[in-house]
Amino acid sequence: MNNILLPILSEKENNEEFLEQALKGTREVILLIVVDTESKEDFGFTTSHIHSARTTLEEIKITIGKKRKKCEDILEWGNTFSKIMNIALIKKVDKVILKKQENQLFEELVKKLKKEKIDVEVI
Repeated sequence: MNNILLPILSEKENNEEFLEQALKGTREVILLIVVDTESKEDFGFTTSHIHSARTTLEEIKITIGKKRKKCEDILEWGNTFSKIMNIALIKKVDKVILKKQENQLFEELVKKLKKEKIDVEVI
């Protein structure tokens, strides 16, 4: 596996164990923050949480840098599912890796991505 898309959906992605598993065997990582203006629950980042999203992203980039992986970060506005799917297709990633979350919106996101033939791994 060469390149992965790692959407940052919460601050939970900034976890040493998760990142260790997610980065195994990868050469390039694309970090994606989606500012979901429609989000009504504790899922994704809303406009009021942009600062914490950027902080989480910067901390993850430091960890990735220590592992000598190439890293790109993207900030998008809009629907979380659409943005993850579009970036995965545009960047031709081998896999989308998500940190497991216990909520209905997360389950729906995974189901929709798999339905669109996006290779998804939940850790």
